[in-house]
Amino acid sequence: MATRDLWRLCADWLIRCEILPRDHRVMFPNAEIFDLAQTLRDGVLLCHLLNTLSPGAVDMKDFSQRPQMSQFLCLKNIRTFLQTCKNKFGLRESDLFDSYDLFDVKDFAKVLNTLSKLSKSELALASGIDGFPQDNSSIQVEHDYYNTLEELATELPDEDIYSAVTTVEEGEQEIYEDLCSLRGRTTRRRKERERDQLEQGFEPKTKREHCLKELIETEKNYVEALQMIKTFFIHPLKNIIPSPNHELIFKHIEGLGNIHTAFQSDLHQAVRRSSAQALGDCFIKYKPQLLLYGDFCSNLPQAQERIDDLCRKNEIIRVAVEECQRKANEGKFRLRDLLSVPVQRVLKYHLLLKELIKQTDKKSPDRTFLEKALEAMQDLSLYVNEVKRDNEQLQLIQEIQDSIVDLQMPEKTSLKDYGRLLKDGELKIKSHEDNRLKTRYIFLFDKVMLMCKSRTMEKFLWGETYSYKNALVLAQHRVEEGVPAGRPRSEKWGHVFLLSENKNSVAYNFYAKTEEMKMKWVDAIKMALDNTNPANAREKGHDFIMTTFEEPQTCSECKKLLRGVFYQGYNCHRCKQSVHKECIQKASKRECHISNGPAPELPPRPIDRSSTVYNHRSASVSSAHSRGLPAKPSLGIKVKAVASYTGTPAPPTNKGQALKFEQGDVIDLISNDNVQWWEGRLHGKEGFFLKSYVEEYRRPFQRGPSYLHHDVRPPSPLHNDENQSPIGSPLQRSPRPASSASQKHPYINLANLEGYPWYVGEMSRESAMVKLEHHPSSTYLIRESINPARRGDYALSVKYDNNVKHIRVMRTQEGSFYLADCRFFRSIPELVDYYQKNSLAYSFPELDTVLSIPYNESVRQNAVFHPAPRETPALGYAVASFDYAATATNQISLTKGDRIKIVSKQGEDRGWWKGELRGKIGYFPCAYVDEEEDAADGNSASSPR
Repeated sequence: MATRDLWRLCADWLIRCEILPRDHRVMFPNAEIFDLAQTLRDGVLLCHLLNTLSPGAVDMKDFSQRPQMSQFLCLKNIRTFLQTCKNKFGLRESDLFDSYDLFDVKDFAKVLNTLSKLSKSELALASGIDGFPQDNSSIQVEHDYYNTLEELATELPDEDIYSAVTTVEEGEQEIYEDLCSLRGRTTRRRKERERDQLEQGFEPKTKREHCLKELIETEKNYVEALQMIKTFFIHPLKNIIPSPNHELIFKHIEGLGNIHTAFQSDLHQAVRRSSAQALGDCFIKYKPQLLLYGDFCSNLPQAQERIDDLCRKNEIIRVAVEECQRKANEGKFRLRDLLSVPVQRVLKYHLLLKELIKQTDKKSPDRTFLEKALEAMQDLSLYVNEVKRDNEQLQLIQEIQDSIVDLQMPEKTSLKDYGRLLKDGELKIKSHEDNRLKTRYIFLFDKVMLMCKSRTMEKFLWGETYSYKNALVLAQHRVEEGVPAGRPRSEKWGHVFLLSENKNSVAYNFYAKTEEMKMKWVDAIKMALDNTNPANAREKGHDFIMTTFEEPQTCSECKKLLRGVFYQGYNCHRCKQSVHKECIQKASKRECHISNGPAPELPPRPIDRSSTVYNHRSASVSSAHSRGLPAKPSLGIKVKAVASYTGTPAPPTNKGQALKFEQGDVIDLISNDNVQWWEGRLHGKEGFFLKSYVEEYRRPFQRGPSYLHHDVRPPSPLHNDENQSPIGSPLQRSPRPASSASQKHPYINLANLEGYPWYVGEMSRESAMVKLEHHPSSTYLIRESINPARRGDYALSVKYDNNVKHIRVMRTQEGSFYLADCRFFRSIPELVDYYQKNSLAYSFPELDTVLSIPYNESVRQNAVFHPAPRETPALGYAVASFDYAATATNQISLTKGDRIKIVSKQGEDRGWWKGELRGKIGYFPCAYVDEEEDAADGNSASSPR
């Protein structure tokens, strides 16, 4: 049978196995084979498939159910699938595809062949589901049919594809429903409760009263569930399970039981008194005690693993645990599953309160008290969810560290001390020192980039372990998107970015398969740099450093909890303030009041590469200050000294040293937000000075040869004489401004760019691609980036060879602009003018074009090339109630008041929604927004979401 038909039969088989829903896109008439390949690429559905064919074939904890962008996790999932096919389903090794045959879609025909063999295995057929193809015809591999699939594999599938399978969270949700929800109780218990309510004078009649009933009843059921664990497990097993293991397994259960017994009593009293204020105060009062759930969540995976391990190794313990389960709930739920109920409960409070507020009259004063309670529980929910997510991240980081077989970490240091994993995957690398092209597997953390080499194990375990080769401390490097000269022979790896040391001593070329992949790496590196050195971190005397807090902390600025369990926020070691990333800007508007107490001990930092010997056997990246900050960025404004300043009067002690200068000196301005003292740079030195000693510097203007070009000439009133539109040659190599004799462009305020036909203001990469893709080749625009890692920076987007390319407009410390470090310009109009007459190929070999057609001019002259923007279906809209700063490239930043289009709620069980804002699609914390009521779905808080 031809493989052209086989992939459709495979899709049909997956639907019959209930792995894919019947309305999945692979069944659409216009579906392509890559739709199926993309659906399976991360290995999640394949592992669920094995459990459908043979329940329990794959332990749910042995594969990642949300690998997202991690190639490491995707390959782990695929290897788990292949190992189970071999060991459990009896497939021969020759029947198995290679991990990269699926992940990179190198040979999807082999993947289909393996799935066909699996579908006809004895164990699979025992499930009652026929295999494919149903006849015994041989499979004819048509390689030409697959030779373009690898080029399409640029990103991983969206999590929405997992809707047909049962995740761990959904399994835990079912247990919670059975034990705590109103629908989960037996008819007899419900009748008993209804009789008690009548006796106590509380019989719900309105929707609001039913919400109150659900809040009270589910809390009482939860207290009973905790008591059940205490009565049937903790006490009977105390003398059977060794004490250290017993304490680990049941850690905090009795403490939570005591807290919620009192909490339930206070809730009940508040409802009986019909006091919304008392009800709201109850949640606020108990919030500090409920922070215990953070440590409970951190301990839960270890507790569940210890139960499994003890029952597997000790027959006496296994029999005792099974007997306790039988007595407690007739063996319906395992002990390890019952321990997950507290996590489910604490994540329900904000949903129950939302529903209660929805049923409360908008004009009622009760809403104020309930909304304060909701804010407190949303904060708690996000904190708990991020604790869960961080613990998964820590487990991943440990797996990565274990997989790098020759990585020797410094004493008392592990990879987690270098931040979260932001991205991983394979790139080709060429160092400017040896100029040899090498294939490396990259692990990118907030603070460091590890370069490793994949080690070949078994055929289908390729890439399971890695050999350490090098490490780069990111704070000591800068990333550039421009393509330098010298590319690999293969066009497939022809998309290049540069990572160079700030001292310009070492540089690396990184080669990605596609432009999209390249930009994802560039964005991830810039996000890492932004995480470790966020904007405004050193303003007003502050020095905010990304910090791990051992105990739950509240943000000094917004009073919300810092999220997670490691590197939760930023601490100023001078004034001791602890803040979220998004709150640094607000905190830095006030002067830092230096504390007299000792500074907190900093976490381990990567050491300076210049003082450490690096080799392929040891990653010595531990002790130096990770900030490694380059010179402070300038404002792009210059001022001229009207009088000499000798340092007297001296700047305030919390400012720093004085910047001395002579009358007539031109100073590069770094900061001007203080009413009296400004910060600047002169001759490489930085310091503070009185603003009254300087005035705005106006560059001397000298007219050059007359040149008129509608593409670069700004409209009136910038030029009074249209015949005098000065244009000149760019600066050569040195980034320092040239003499006035060679200066032919007047100083142009960046705020005045709006008059140019190529300037479009703030715009994301995605929006620029959409706007340019239907325009003629060589159409271009200049935009301001909205990427949180480089917001406000300028970028050039140009249509060429049916693709849209993006180049960042870089800036020197002296304020000059450039695309590649061989030509520098005093203004963006001067830069645009130069590349209107000179090809970009000089610096970017794959872009052999000049800037020919300004975007706005093209829109006016060629309306046919301006299609309506693509629309992403919306589930509704939400308004941001708080600021949020993205910490990963798949997130979007929020500013209070932003209106976000909601495109998916698939991650709500983790506290995240996916939305679109300012042209970018990404995740954001749903607790930080208020959904517009006309778009809300109105589901009950107790129902699965």
